Amino acid sequence: MTVLTERDAPTPDGINPARARRVVRALYTGPALTAAALSAPLLTLPDDAKGGSALPGAVPLAGIPATVARWAELGIAGVKAFAYGHDRDGRATGALAPGNRMVATIAAVKDIAPDTAVTTEVCGCSWTDHGQCVLRTDEGGIDLDATYQLMADMAVQHADAGADVVSPTAMLDGSIRVVRQALDAAGHRDVGVNPNLAIHTTLYGPFKTLMNTDPRAGHRRGLQLEPGRADRDTITQARRWITEGADSLTLQPVMTAVDVLVRLRDDQRVPIVAYSTSGEWAALQALGTSGMVEYLTMLKRAGADQVLTFAAEAAAQYLEAGRA
Repeated sequence: MTVLTERDAPTPDGINPARARRVVRALYTGPALTAAALSAPLLTLPDDAKGGSALPGAVPLAGIPATVARWAELGIAGVKAFAYGHDRDGRATGALAPGNRMVATIAAVKDIAPDTAVTTEVCGCSWTDHGQCVLRTDEGGIDLDATYQLMADMAVQHADAGADVVSPTAMLDGSIRVVRQALDAAGHRDVGVNPNLAIHTTLYGPFKTLMNTDPRAGHRRGLQLEPGRADRDTITQARRWITEGADSLTLQPVMTAVDVLVRLRDDQRVPIVAYSTSGEWAALQALGTSGMVEYLTMLKRAGADQVLTFAAEAAAQYLEAGRA
């Protein structure tokens, strides 16, 4: 048998890239980005919020029906709800107040678009007066028991209101187990738990400013993954979350962590949400809508099952027009 080396092999002539005929190229294009692969952040602002927001999906409660109906019509499959907290104090009591802004947000989404999947942020940052994700002891340390209880109670409250998935944000070992057990005990075994794998970054800035969640300490280091070790530490944390009962995972921010997304996809078979955070929105606008779609398609190709992005509406409109 003759074995040809690369040097000996004949040089192809003529057309290749999957052959140029349109019908043949269509066979090999691979999975296309669809609106159903996109979810949109929904940021509920106070009713007296002044002016429009630079972030899509940031609306007062009265603006939710029109916004969500528009997204559902475009085929956007889900929203992740964040609420501008009220009655803030050191124990985040507003987070559990009956009918609070998050509860009202969930109800408003489900009323107008019952088939839209609602994921909620389960975190103290919008509800504490110090802006931290966790509750603190009098000495300034993390009050683990109280924080676990807050997260569990928030998760059950959101599920009671109609949330389909809860997303614990404070990265505390043991917190996912507590949330899962609380949901099960409350009869919400079919509500998913999707913890955040949050890497420290400046790309959360616009969200923190708009929602007034910037911590007094100036950062959340120690409660987020260090960017220089994210490729390794994300895998370790993801395995812990799955062991504790997570059904899916969110990686954020994804623009500066595509390498992490690829490694995470290779390591995990659970659904992965890639969150294109608020600080990425300005960069995506500079790309133009066609560039946004290319970027979001890349995230799908890199391993995301769902992409959570402020560009969801613009991208879905572009896809609906058949320009992709």
